[in-house]
Amino acid sequence: MLFKTINYRGGVLRFRIPSEWAEEYEDAGGGMFYEPGDDTGTLRVNVTTMEGPQDKNLNVDGLVRQFSSAPEFFGAIPVRLRDDAIIFRYDMPGEESGRTITVHCWSILQVVAPRNFRHVLFTYTLPPDTPPCAAEMDVLDREIAAVQLSSKLGRVM
Repeated sequence: MLFKTINYRGGVLRFRIPSEWAEEYEDAGGGMFYEPGDDTGTLRVNVTTMEGPQDKNLNVDGLVRQFSSAPEFFGAIPVRLRDDAIIFRYDMPGEESGRTITVHCWSILQVVAPRNFRHVLFTYTLPPDTPPCAAEMDVLDREIAAVQLSSKLGRVM
């Protein structure tokens, strides 16, 4: 399988997707990536950067304590990606066109020193009644876990 690298929002993060997948971006929002055709899945990414408390520097363990209730509700266990980032992998129920779907999620918390943090949320959905392909899910798990996160705020170029 061939891949292409996505240099998301000027390098805030970089990750790979299959080379034949299409890309769409919202002006002020996230990105959407998918294999053209019917009955294919859609990978979405959204990045939010926030400022932490003024009186102290942030660390990953503090972020996990403050912001991990939703992933932990779905049984996710935090896995450290590197010294300043952690990832949660979980599935949650969703709905599309009145039918139940599964939303596959990868939630990444990253400290952007000294007082900022970034939340990167990848989600992958398939049309209702379309079972996930194990090989495709393995590729997504591997490539998202290998994401390159900028340690700088804003566009990196």
